[in-house]
Amino acid sequence: MTMKVISVEAFALLAEPIGERYWGARAWSSSGAALGAYPVQARRRYAYSATIDTVLVRVETADGVVGWGECKAPVAARVTAALVTELLAPLVVGTSVDEIAVTWERMYAAMRVRGHDSGFWLEAIAGVDIALWDAWGRTLGQPVHRLLGGAFRTAVPVYASGIPAAPTGSGDAGLAAVRQTAQRLRDAGWTAAKVAIGVTPERDLASVAEVAAVLPTVYADAAGQYDLRQALHVGRGLQELGVGFFEMPVPPEQLDDYRTLAARLDLPLALDSLANRHRALEFLRAGALHVLQPDVCRAGGITETMRIAVLADAFGAQATPHVSIGSAVHFAASLQCAAAMPNLEVMEHWVGDNPLAAVAPDLDSPLPGPDGPMTRTVSTAPGLGITVDEPTVRRMAGRSADLTDNRLYQGSN
Repeated sequence: MTMKVISVEAFALLAEPIGERYWGARAWSSSGAALGAYPVQARRRYAYSATIDTVLVRVETADGVVGWGECKAPVAARVTAALVTELLAPLVVGTSVDEIAVTWERMYAAMRVRGHDSGFWLEAIAGVDIALWDAWGRTLGQPVHRLLGGAFRTAVPVYASGIPAAPTGSGDAGLAAVRQTAQRLRDAGWTAAKVAIGVTPERDLASVAEVAAVLPTVYADAAGQYDLRQALHVGRGLQELGVGFFEMPVPPEQLDDYRTLAARLDLPLALDSLANRHRALEFLRAGALHVLQPDVCRAGGITETMRIAVLADAFGAQATPHVSIGSAVHFAASLQCAAAMPNLEVMEHWVGDNPLAAVAPDLDSPLPGPDGPMTRTVSTAPGLGITVDEPTVRRMAGRSADLTDNRLYQGSN
């Protein structure tokens, strides 16, 4: 058996959205909610693509085994694809798929001296790493979760992501729309959902209250939109509403503020922007987080995501994959990780219409539990457990080449 990697390809996919724009873009870009006056808008406006973008990675071994991975690429997907093609592929071709940890360290070290330990670089590494795990599992005829040590669960509980808070100035009609969205999710079988807050404190609390009146479990994601004072105020209100966790209440650079919030709130704090285990360890040592949310397509792939989960477990914290948006490859890789995490309670699941669904149409849909949350079945097929439709990927990549990827939602100050 020859497990040498002979090729690494990257495909930038830009898909026109189906129906409403992505919920994050509606919540945290200039064309979404009319955000409050403080903190200043220059610190609160995030860039979102007008299309639904990602980068898929294909690796092939000398045995003819093909593995697929995905890089988080919500904007500037061609940048991420170029990193894979120009920097990572030359490092990976010729390596063996049964030495993934060694290959991961070679990739990460390549740009350490230049300060690249997060962002585009870790996202590019993630796609290659996932593809290597998929190829290794297919080579051995085993699902990835068995290579990670086995499954603690055969189905993963999931919550719906997400519901944008009512914009300022929308009045009672805006709050009614939030409740209607929650009711649609309830009618579809969902019992838990996450609300995208960060509009203004009072409007946010009113929006979460509307959802909590419909669904038994609610989570809240502020995307770092508050300062410490606002986060304390909102956090206390969320406590009263029985919210499950408070995600990214303040910018992730402000570790001391997370420590303060953790000490003064009886509400679990969560964070999804942890791209490597070293940053995760800083938060854990500070007692600043209760739920770590590594995104397998952002946090260096399966290898680094599982390292973060192990660290969290050592500090008595939970870990759960962040799955806000992506293709079936992202979802499948997250499920494999979630199955192998002993310290997982629930996982995120994007409920929007996904124009990337054709990438792997055999991925199972979530199923209502008898008395609890929706669940996603963990595949026991080799690798990630899905079949990627390669001709479709290549066609989508060809069409994407004709689209501009600089149509961003982010306005002036």
